[in-house]
Amino acid sequence: MEPIKVLLLGAGNRGMYAYGEYAKMNPKMMKIAAIAEPDDAKRKKIQMDHKIPDDYAFSSWEDGFVNMPVGTEAVIITTQDKMHIGPIREAMKRNMHILCEKPIVPTAEECRALEPEAVKYNKVFIIAHVLKYTAFFSKIKKMLHAGRIGKLIGIDLQEHVGHIHMSHSFVRGNWRNLQESPPMILAKSCHDMDMLLWLAGADCESLNSYGALNYFKPENAPPGAPKRCLDGCPHMLDCPYHVSKIYLTNDTDWPVNVITTDLSIEGRVKALENGPYGRCVFHCDNNVVDHQTVQMKFANGVTATFTMTGFSMNITRQITLFGTAGEISGDLDGNTITVKEFSSRNIEKIDVAIPFGGHSGGDVNLATEFVSLIRGESHSPRTTARDSFQSHFMAFAAEKSRLNGAQIITMDDFKRHG
Repeated sequence: MEPIKVLLLGAGNRGMYAYGEYAKMNPKMMKIAAIAEPDDAKRKKIQMDHKIPDDYAFSSWEDGFVNMPVGTEAVIITTQDKMHIGPIREAMKRNMHILCEKPIVPTAEECRALEPEAVKYNKVFIIAHVLKYTAFFSKIKKMLHAGRIGKLIGIDLQEHVGHIHMSHSFVRGNWRNLQESPPMILAKSCHDMDMLLWLAGADCESLNSYGALNYFKPENAPPGAPKRCLDGCPHMLDCPYHVSKIYLTNDTDWPVNVITTDLSIEGRVKALENGPYGRCVFHCDNNVVDHQTVQMKFANGVTATFTMTGFSMNITRQITLFGTAGEISGDLDGNTITVKEFSSRNIEKIDVAIPFGGHSGGDVNLATEFVSLIRGESHSPRTTARDSFQSHFMAFAAEKSRLNGAQIITMDDFKRHG
């Protein structure tokens, strides 16, 4: 069977290392037939990796759609968040299958405008909510469905962003400033809103939220800290965020491979001396939160609490589900799930298989389902456009609540009026 031909929009971390690597490892499933990427070095790397002719390598997504190879039937959108809506609408006009990185669009107004079209769209349209495709969360969902803990009453979900990820992406990086990117509860945690919606099994009725930028701001800079780490910071030994500890070691995987395509020491030092990732974390132009909590009530009576924090050692998610007959708890990074049954007092510890690929195996499983849906081999997508928009509205409502002193937001009203 011929592979699905894909137009890839964006050759950043997700485009190059998630979907690009998938296509290289599964050449009979997916072929990157064309690339649109404004950065010359990134575009040329994708071209080389996937043997894409110059005729099908473009600097703009518009040119990509106009000149893509005959037989290209799908588009994968990994551009910056604020650029999503144009390619989505163009792909719809051309009746192409769509896989779009989260968030779908960065504003609630765009969500309201796009949702009716997306829900009715007659081709595959899925958002990269990869947590649903992990063995870890799939196992929890199956146990809930099987009634292992009786009727679900409540959920506590914690997203440990990790202090390095926080500093890289949300203090120095692309998602640091609300003028350039969506709020963090959407950019980072719409995964979690989507997961809670899926596990609760009903729409969210109302929510409220607290959160703030607590730490990464100028008044917390230690005395004498320069604007850039490599300008002779006297706190290098004690600061966990000094760039030499993050970007100048022997490890050149993420997040190091984001700052430059020249991964030599010289190339990385140059990027840190001149680019955004070399700045002191206390002297950036960031204004997104570094800690936020959300409380939710769902239509079936389930309640949930969610905590996003940038102050953790590791990148993981921890969850506890409370039921009438028991509880389930788990750690995503540790691939462990524990089930406690009230009546028998039995405690079962489950070691989930160590996954292959990014996002605890979710990247590979999501891309595989995308291809299977296009081929007609699968008819029940784990993630739908409707669910994705619902989880996005939850994130937007949480941000409105946070900005209004933890105001309780009714979701029906918010979706209609904002």
